[in-house]
Amino acid sequence: FVTLLISPIHVITYALDVDLKPLSYFIYLFFFIEGSHLRVLCCLLLPAVQLVVGISHPSWASLPFFICSSIGLVDWSLTSNFLGLFRSWRYLLLYAGLNIVLLYIYQLPVEYSGIFKWLADFIGIYKISAKSEWSEICSGLSLIVFYIILSWIRCDLMEMDFIMSARASSLTGQLLPSKHSFFIRES
Repeated sequence: FVTLLISPIHVITYALDVDLKPLSYFIYLFFFIEGSHLRVLCCLLLPAVQLVVGISHPSWASLPFFICSSIGLVDWSLTSNFLGLFRSWRYLLLYAGLNIVLLYIYQLPVEYSGIFKWLADFIGIYKISAKSEWSEICSGLSLIVFYIILSWIRCDLMEMDFIMSARASSLTGQLLPSKHSFFIRES
């Protein structure tokens, strides 16, 4: 895929006799972003970002992130399997998307009724303004970062789930190559 994007650029720049040096920095940046090193870094940072979402602005809306982080940490400590931290990633992806949509809707310049304001305040939905607390801003930003990272590494998590379920269900699973052996450690 990357070759299909870069090859026409090289042909056009060679035909027009254009210097590729400024463009090459962007190409290297693209390779780094698409590379596995950044994906591994995101896999390592995701549990920390999930914990920040759960504890930065304590509310009912952030409680599922905190509970799933706690369950993942306990699972990781008991089994020494890093994948325990990602146990509930499918539900948290859906919940984070819903939470982002609710926060966005609440930011709209609409006057809400008293019961809706009370319910939003009770749940933990807030308006972001110049007077917002740092915990609200940190919670909102970390929620967006969590959603972006989780969406980006979703395919890797699905592959790791498949590898682990194949290993647990059959003898041939033991013969599968461990592509992400850094994350999968037998106890």
